[in-house]
Amino acid sequence: MIDSTRSRYRFITSGVCAMSFLCGTSQAMAVPLDNSHIAQIRAFLPMASAVPMTERLPIDGEWMINTIGKRIRIEGGRAYAIDPWVHLFVLKIQPSMVVLKDMQRTGPGEYGGYDLPLMGSFTGRLQPDGSLKVSVQGTMMPAQYTLRPVRIDDPMSFDMEKSGQYDGPGNEEDPGYGYEPEPEYEPEPGMGEPPADPDAGEAPVSPW
Repeated sequence: MIDSTRSRYRFITSGVCAMSFLCGTSQAMAVPLDNSHIAQIRAFLPMASAVPMTERLPIDGEWMINTIGKRIRIEGGRAYAIDPWVHLFVLKIQPSMVVLKDMQRTGPGEYGGYDLPLMGSFTGRLQPDGSLKVSVQGTMMPAQYTLRPVRIDDPMSFDMEKSGQYDGPGNEEDPGYGYEPEPEYEPEPGMGEPPADPDAGEAPVSPW
């Protein structure tokens, strides 16, 4: 029964993704719940309570998805919906459903993770105005959207991140940077020389 439901979900998702592609959009399609007249099903997304938090990030807080005007909350390595919306015309995303997971800081102002609704890895780059420009390598096609901050948990850390002064995970140097080769091995005096023959002064003895 579960396999049948998942197969139906994949079929519907693939069909809608194809329709979205034919419409010529590279953005995540969404419509308000109240304005949709198409049969809808609950999105197969985990709830925030089922996804453990990891380390906190300087971008933790409430954000607005610019393409659909809906809010999400980034918190401890995952992001979940605050507002409900319909993804790809038929999938109902409800509050507290996780939409981004495995989020981590990959460099100064740079983040990575996995976008669950678009089913692909994403990269995010913090802009000077504080927005986060996101690119997703989705299963069906790539997508781009922008997250705009509404309320940040730690404004000081966020401001430091924007200015490039934040010191946290992702700032580590490349392991190969500054590598110095080990000095060549030099044998100790006397090593590598043939041993002295204690009987060198005597005539050799024939084995026959």
